[in-house]
Order: sequence, then structure tokens, then C-alpha cells
Amino acid sequence: MRAFLAMTRVTLRQLLGGKRLLAFGLLALVPAVVMWLSSRDLAESAVVERFHEAPIAIVFLIVLPVVALILGASALGDERRDATLSFLILRPLPRSEIAAAKLFAAWAGTTAIVGTSGALAAAVVGVSIGDWSYIAPAALAAAVSALAYSAVFMLLGYFTSRAVLIGLVYVFIWENGVTFAAASLANVSLFRIGLSAYAGLVPESLVQLDEVLGSVAPGAGGAVAKVLVVAVLTVFATASLLRRRGAARDWIEAR
Repeated sequence: MRAFLAMTRVTLRQLLGGKRLLAFGLLALVPAVVMWLSSRDLAESAVVERFHEAPIAIVFLIVLPVVALILGASALGDERRDATLSFLILRPLPRSEIAAAKLFAAWAGTTAIVGTSGALAAAVVGVSIGDWSYIAPAALAAAVSALAYSAVFMLLGYFTSRAVLIGLVYVFIWENGVTFAAASLANVSLFRIGLSAYAGLVPESLVQLDEVLGSVAPGAGGAVAKVLVVAVLTVFATASLLRRRGAARDWIEAR
């Protein structure tokens, strides 16, 4: 556990260092600012409707995938590009522990930023109409989708240095384009997993979110189960790749 926490701490410092945290912080404020500017002088019911139209869409379609893509792809990708991954796998640590620590760090960083973004936008609703019940569901839903995105993008970052470019194509063409045009593909959309959790916790949101969810059934329990499966599979796959990398290094050294 001590090694896991140490790797998580170091990875978080690497992922959120420099100007990256400031940039993410400014991006995270966008939904709240949009909510504040667009909801002034609206009736109470219209304020909630506006929240489910614009800020939620910005959080899940822009802030979440962008932050998760950069942090997830960097969790192992930066180690590999900087040639420090070999030093990491030299340590007598289970490969699954290394993979889990990297994924946890990427998820924790993404959730901290995107969860705050969703919570701040929901807090504007609370300030406007005195209803604070949307904050926790928005933050939880962001955390759910953040885990799915972080897992997929961490694995992608291990394989290629162009992970961010490929991820952007996936997010803005597949997620924001193809899956909207073909409703049958909604079940393979990562951001909809989090939205389904939100809709399960806030049933009245289905009035605005039903079309976006498509064939994905609302429900927090099902959403959490899905992302946990994705995370576990990613940890096992990444651990296997790290073991093979270590075996190849040992073979080369033996030669």
C-alpha cells in the first residue's frame, strides 16, 4: 500500500504540474460561468432546464473528455516517452500495482477537476433557486465517466505517442458525432455512462437527457458496475504489457 500511495502521489504531481493545472482550472470554470450568464432572470423551472441543457453538456462533452484524455494518456505515456518506465518496472513491485496506481492517479486528477466543474455549475442552480440537490449527482456522474475515460486513454497512451490526437478524433468525431447520429451505438459511449448515473440519481433530468442517452438505461448502480469492469480489465491488460516489457528487457540484458 505504501508503494501504491507513493506512485500515486508522484504521478499526480507529474500530471498536474506546471501550467497544466491552471489551464484545467480555467476550463473547469466554463460550465459555471455559462450557467450563471444564461440563467439570470429565469423562472425556477427554467433554471433547472437550462442546467440540463448547456452546463451539463459542456461538462460531459468537452471538459471531461479533454481533461481525461490528457491526464490518462500521460499517466504511462509520459513515462515511456521520457524513458523512465524501465526504471519503474525494475522495482520489485507487482505490475498490477503499478498499473492500478497509474490509473488511480489519472482518475483522481480528472475527477478532482471535472467533478469540481460539474459541482460548481450545479452550485449556480443552488444560488439561483435554493436547490442544492444537483451538486452531488453531478460530481458523482463526472467521477463515473472519468474512470472509464482514464482507463481507455491510459492504455492508448502506453501504445502511441499520438494518443492525444487519436483521443481527440475519438471524442469529437465518434463520441460527439457518430454516436449521436446512430442511436444504437450509444451503449459504447463513455460519457453516456456518467450521464446515465446522473439520470438515475436525478430522474427529472430525463426530460432533457433522454434523447442524449439513447439506448443507455439510466441508473447509478449499472453505471458504476460498467466502469469498474472497464477499470479492472485495463489494469490487467496494462499489467500484462508491463510484464512483457520487463521480460523483453531481461532477455536483451541476458544476451
